Amino acid sequence: MSEISKELSCQYCNEKIAASDVFCGQCGQPIDEKSEVKEDVFNALQPALLYYFITFLLLATYKLTSFFPEGFDGFILVSVIDVLIVLVFWHHNFDELRELWSLKKIKIGLITVTILFAVLAALVVSLIAAFLNRSIYEEVYYETTLYEESPFPFLVATLLVAVQPAIFEEVAFRGFLFNYLKKVTTPTSAIYVTAFLFGVIHLQFISLLWLIPMGLIFAYSRNRYNTLWYGVFGHFAYNFTITAINFWNVG
Repeated sequence: MSEISKELSCQYCNEKIAASDVFCGQCGQPIDEKSEVKEDVFNALQPALLYYFITFLLLATYKLTSFFPEGFDGFILVSVIDVLIVLVFWHHNFDELRELWSLKKIKIGLITVTILFAVLAALVVSLIAAFLNRSIYEEVYYETTLYEESPFPFLVATLLVAVQPAIFEEVAFRGFLFNYLKKVTTPTSAIYVTAFLFGVIHLQFISLLWLIPMGLIFAYSRNRYNTLWYGVFGHFAYNFTITAINFWNVG
């Protein structure tokens, strides 16, 4: 709560008051400090709520309705809109996020461990998904036939499934969403909340089994090392491995 403005005002007449005041000196009404705090929390979270609502609405419309074109064209259109949404919020929080991209904070050993862990996790998830008889490859975002319309299916799939999410989902969930939450709660709570939101936004119920733990790991590394790089490398390695396995199985 330390980053929320401590300047208080009467909820009835907006007269400035001290934190120790019991009654407003202007209108005489009793001071309800909790109302002021709730209002500050809501104001601090407004951008985060706006981003999540817009993105959730976009993906839900794409996956659950026929509003967007079918096949590759629809996927490209949704991907471009998604990137543009993140870019708007990224620009708005550019100064706060700049520090998270510092190359000085990268440790090769940790990058290597992160990549190896992500690859292993992807292999395990593939086995679990097959065991549950519900392959994640059947979801639109991992369907190989979706990319056959492009001249280089594997390259395009890598860019859209591995590169794009690794950058823009990390900026969104471990970047500005995490920062917004830290203004009103503890870093630990921000880790759990962003991990849960990250899992839910994919709109894949079974995938919550691995998306939320993955979100927890990426959020923890972001908080622990104050950088997005480990999440970006891990996210890319995981999604790229899933993509490679998918194309390997089809081939």
